Amino acid sequence: TPGLKREFYRFGKDLGRGRSAVDRALRAALGAQETFSKRLLQRGSEVLDGLGPDETALVIVGRSYNTTDAGMNLEIPRKLRDMNVIAIPFDMLPVENAIDDELAAEMYWKSGQRILATAKLVKDDPRLFSVYITNFGCGPDSYITHFFKETSSGKPFLQLEIDEHSADAGAITRCEAFLDSLRNIKHRKGVVKKDKRASTRKKHPRKIYMPNMSDGAYALAAAFEACGIEAEVMPEPDTETLRLGRAYTSGRECYPGILTTGDMIKTTRRPEFDPDRSAFFMPSGRGPCRFGQYNRYHRMVLDEVGLQQVPVYAPNQDGTFYKELGMMNGNFSRLGWWGIVAVDLLEKMLRETRPYEKVPGATEKVYWDCVHRVCGAIRANRFPAEELKHAKKAFMNIPVHAPGTKPVIGVVGEIYVRCNRFSNENLVVNLEGLGAEVRVPPVGEWIYYTNFCSKRKNWQRGDYGDYFRTLLKDFFQQLDEKKMENIFDGDLRGGHEPRTTDIIDKAAPYIHHSFEGEAVLSVGKVIDYISNGAHGIINVMPFTCMPGTVVNGILKKVREDHLSIPFLNMVYEGIEDTNAKTRLEAFVHQAREFMERQ
Repeated sequence: TPGLKREFYRFGKDLGRGRSAVDRALRAALGAQETFSKRLLQRGSEVLDGLGPDETALVIVGRSYNTTDAGMNLEIPRKLRDMNVIAIPFDMLPVENAIDDELAAEMYWKSGQRILATAKLVKDDPRLFSVYITNFGCGPDSYITHFFKETSSGKPFLQLEIDEHSADAGAITRCEAFLDSLRNIKHRKGVVKKDKRASTRKKHPRKIYMPNMSDGAYALAAAFEACGIEAEVMPEPDTETLRLGRAYTSGRECYPGILTTGDMIKTTRRPEFDPDRSAFFMPSGRGPCRFGQYNRYHRMVLDEVGLQQVPVYAPNQDGTFYKELGMMNGNFSRLGWWGIVAVDLLEKMLRETRPYEKVPGATEKVYWDCVHRVCGAIRANRFPAEELKHAKKAFMNIPVHAPGTKPVIGVVGEIYVRCNRFSNENLVVNLEGLGAEVRVPPVGEWIYYTNFCSKRKNWQRGDYGDYFRTLLKDFFQQLDEKKMENIFDGDLRGGHEPRTTDIIDKAAPYIHHSFEGEAVLSVGKVIDYISNGAHGIINVMPFTCMPGTVVNGILKKVREDHLSIPFLNMVYEGIEDTNAKTRLEAFVHQAREFMERQ
């Protein structure tokens, strides 16, 4: 491809080789790879052709670093051969031919596509069964294994989860037990389940239930209602949410996925819930984060509890985001944007005022009154200018003690955990209680970033129509945001948010923009906070979060470049951490000392 050639031309230049030499090397390398792949498939075909109708073979499936590395997989393929069992690497099956358009659309990880395509192939051959090798903490596999089971349509498979503590004996015992169970199976053909799922594209007068990720969800619900669709934001998660979420997940999924699953199940158990007139809203994405798989998993859970008729509306956040929202009449996209930006600004005023209030609870009361006013304007299909003017006066009238005199803590990290109070154990209020002022990136930052990614991809693909449509929409979003910010007329101490390109430029020394997702935003935002006078940085993340783990690793280098400012990494998984309060107390103390040295 042109992109691949450009990269190798750059490498060739560093090595003192011209383009013609690079072209020859590429042709030779790709040709050798193609020959190798053909031989793999040829050998796989030979093995299958020689397999009798009553014989059994095990297909080794998983990510390449698990299936091909003898150290990672405890040499399971060799041990199976020693047990006189034929073990076929899934690379030797015509996996690519089994990846159809539907599978590619639902599963954005290429390795995930190949794994699920293998499940389809194995399901249809009564001689084949799968051994799925995964590793502890593998983010994608935490969801792919569910989909693998679903695709297998009831056909049994063995899943081996390996970590540094795994031993040969345990793995061999499980393989032996699996083989024994296969000998007792009389009907090896999987039972194909009829798909009774409700289409996410049908237009019904349904009430839409939305996850309570942040307070901006209320404004988004108001935008739905302005377009004639009844909508309700589910209550904030609680301990019952967590209990139900864990009951319907394996424990390997990311924390937000568990909580949103629990909220959904809790809602379906409400007496007034009508399955025939209800739907759930869960935006999607194209990776690399697991978030884009939430809606598909939610669909599986609803099917499991017998609610096949309840749709899950899942608009994608990349180039198709606005197209899919076109399923609704009215100006939903722009109304939703007005609401999200307005609530972002109100949250800034809340966090800048509440730490200094003289009357406890006064700021919170004003904040929620203003949120409801903004939602009323959105519901009435109106730009919330008057509501924000009222908000400015109301916040300014709150009696406060010397604002701006406390250490400022910048919070970055996974968007759900940093925004949702239950999931982060009310981090902002706890920090304020310890004597700090907190700043959190707005939700609108992510929407701008999805616009940026969409424009880049559309330009690269030559989809210039979509490129200019997103460019125009991005322009008007910035214009609307500017109008709202001007209403506060410089009263926000945090100032204006940097543009997406500025954040990416700030992150560039540490992470390249081609690594898409929250990681690049978090790293860039850390640098932005530091350059704008923050006195401490906290990175929040769910346990095993893929982007969060990347950010935590990269921030080690950022710490080296900014040794004086305190850093703290907070990981959440729904289990009470008795040391969390002590860590926060020590951190705020360090931030206060840093502020005093400035």
